[in-house]
Amino acid sequence: MVNSNAGKKPTKKASTSKTTKKVAPKVEEKPKPEVQSYLVPIAVLKEPVAKNIPVADMFYHKSSNSFSLQCHAPNYEAEIEMNIEGDISIEEAGTIKMISKSENPVSWITNLKNSREFSGNPFIAGDAQEIYEA
Repeated sequence: MVNSNAGKKPTKKASTSKTTKKVAPKVEEKPKPEVQSYLVPIAVLKEPVAKNIPVADMFYHKSSNSFSLQCHAPNYEAEIEMNIEGDISIEEAGTIKMISKSENPVSWITNLKNSREFSGNPFIAGDAQEIYEA
């Protein structure tokens, strides 16, 4: 028997199926809530011997561009006010970076934890907590 297809190239069959694009359903993106204010807890460092004592909370309100201090221990209030009155300094790779409270208040409040002013002499600042409510 002789193969009749020998030496011939195979032919492609024409496809009759249509390709359809799958469209993903549109999902409405909810607007991301905007930060309205920040809160930083301040404590007196006592950690090696006893627990740290919370003494104040520092607030920054974006809408009014103002800071407020809520002190829980009146005997530390004057000293805390002296520390928060001016700029803060942060040590990075052997250099000291200054952050101005009046020029960049959001950066000032969020970097309060890393500042040299709140590095444990005697106060320490906690992480800045974002508040989304008005």
